[in-house]
Amino acid sequence: MVKKEWSIRTLDREELPGFQPYLLPDTARSLERREKDVLALGLVLGHNACAAAAARLSGESAELTDLFVDEIVRHRGMGGLLLERLMERLAAEGVSRLSASYVLRGEELAAMDRLMVSCGFSAPWRRSRVFRTHSEGFHQDPRLGAAFSPQYRTPQDVCALSEAPQKAMEELRRGEDIPDYLAPEAFQGRALPELCVAMVRDGRVTAYLLSGEDGAGGIVLLAAVRREGAPSTAFQTLLLELLNRCWYRLGRDFAFYFSVLDDKVERLALLLMGERYEDYEEHSCARLLSCQDGGENEEVSS
Repeated sequence: MVKKEWSIRTLDREELPGFQPYLLPDTARSLERREKDVLALGLVLGHNACAAAAARLSGESAELTDLFVDEIVRHRGMGGLLLERLMERLAAEGVSRLSASYVLRGEELAAMDRLMVSCGFSAPWRRSRVFRTHSEGFHQDPRLGAAFSPQYRTPQDVCALSEAPQKAMEELRRGEDIPDYLAPEAFQGRALPELCVAMVRDGRVTAYLLSGEDGAGGIVLLAAVRREGAPSTAFQTLLLELLNRCWYRLGRDFAFYFSVLDDKVERLALLLMGERYEDYEEHSCARLLSCQDGGENEEVSS
C-alpha cells in the first residue's frame, strides 16, 4: 500500500487561497496584509489542503484563533498533530502561554475538549453560554425588524467604537467599572472594528457591543456592556445598529451568535430571541509552552 505524504506549511499571502476555507475571515485578512502577529500553519495531503491552525501573538502570550480539519481526514489525529506543530513554532518565537476559546455544541464540543486536554491544555471551562439564531427570523420582529429596512437610520448618539471621540475612549480605558474580560482590548484579533458599535452620551461611552465573524459567514456578538448613564434601551438600540451593519456588509441573511458573559445580557438576549435559538457553549483553556524548535515544512506520513 502506497503511503500518502503529508506536509505542514507555514501559511502566508501566497499560500492563502488553498487554505482560506479553513481559516476565519479575520485571520485570512491578516495573512493577506502580511501582519506579523499572526502565525498560521496548513496541512496538505498529497497536493490538497485539508486543515489549518492559527494563533495571534501578543508579547509572550498567544491565542489560538483557528483550528479546522476537513471532514475527509478527521479522526486520524491530524488536528492534534497540527496543534502540536503550532505550539512548537510559538515556543520557538518566545511565546510561553497559549490560550484558546471555541464555540461548539454536543459531540463536536466534547471532541474539541478531548483534543485540547490530550495536547496538554488545562481542563476546559465554560466561559459563556452562546445562543445561535438567524437574522431571517427577525425581519418582521417589532423590536428588531427595523434593522433590515432601507428606512433605518443610525441614531445620533451611536457610532462605531473606533469613531468615538478620543476623550471618550480615554475615559473608557480608565473606567474601573468594566471587568478586564469585557474590555475591548480583551477581544483584539477577534472583534472587527466595523462591527463594534458604541453609544456616546455627554462625552462618555455609555454602552458598546463587540462583534466579529465566525468561520462559516456568521456574526458573533462577543461582548455587551452597559455603563452608568446609558438608557435601559441601550442594548436594543446598539443591536439594531449592529444587525443593520451586518445586513449591508454581508448582503444576505446570516447566522448570529450571542455570546453572553453576564446574566443581564443573557436575560436580554432570551427576551429578544424568544424561542428562535439553538444552545451552544464557549469553552476556554490554556497551556504553558516550553522552548523548543519546530520545523516549518515537516514531512510526515499517514
